[in-house]
Amino acid sequence: MAIANSKPLSNEYVAGTVDDIFLREVVKLSYFNNGPALAKEYLEKHGIQLITLTHLSKTYLDGVVITPLHKNPVIGLTLKYDRIDNFWFCLLHELAHLSRHLGINDNCLIVDDLDLRKYDDNKIDNIEREADRIAQEALVPGEKWDELGVSGDIVPGQVQILGLAKELKINPAIIAGRIRYEINDYRKFSNLLGHGEIRKQFISN
Repeated sequence: MAIANSKPLSNEYVAGTVDDIFLREVVKLSYFNNGPALAKEYLEKHGIQLITLTHLSKTYLDGVVITPLHKNPVIGLTLKYDRIDNFWFCLLHELAHLSRHLGINDNCLIVDDLDLRKYDDNKIDNIEREADRIAQEALVPGEKWDELGVSGDIVPGQVQILGLAKELKINPAIIAGRIRYEINDYRKFSNLLGHGEIRKQFISN
């Protein structure tokens, strides 16, 4: 919030801006090499401030979304994992919260540790499940994901991943990252994830 307050946006946020169409427009920016930087600019033009920080030592924080009273919404990402797939999922997850969950019961702050999903799904509440679902649908539409037929026994190959990414005009890291999560095998497709490609686009906020 200190960074956001020091660099106020000229554009004002309009409630209801972040809908399904808006989310898909954001995802399309992943198709470009400088997609994360473009996403920051796109959000700011709509009055949403995106702040990136280096990972906060001794914490598990991935992201946060804040709606300060009478101010523009702020999304903060720690870039705990400097990977393309992680950036886009975290960003869409926080945007999903902004779209559906902020302002409910006077809720103006949501803090996320997305790694909890790997270890204990029972710790995830319904709001987090819904944000995951919205993010996943925006990143890869359900019907397209179902066509891949991902299961423990069926794992699409790199050619299929690249083909679907080209069809959807998104970064293949998004598809590869979700497959790794779904089959619980984080050794696969490391070459597609874009390690070290995010932080360098946000040298300064």
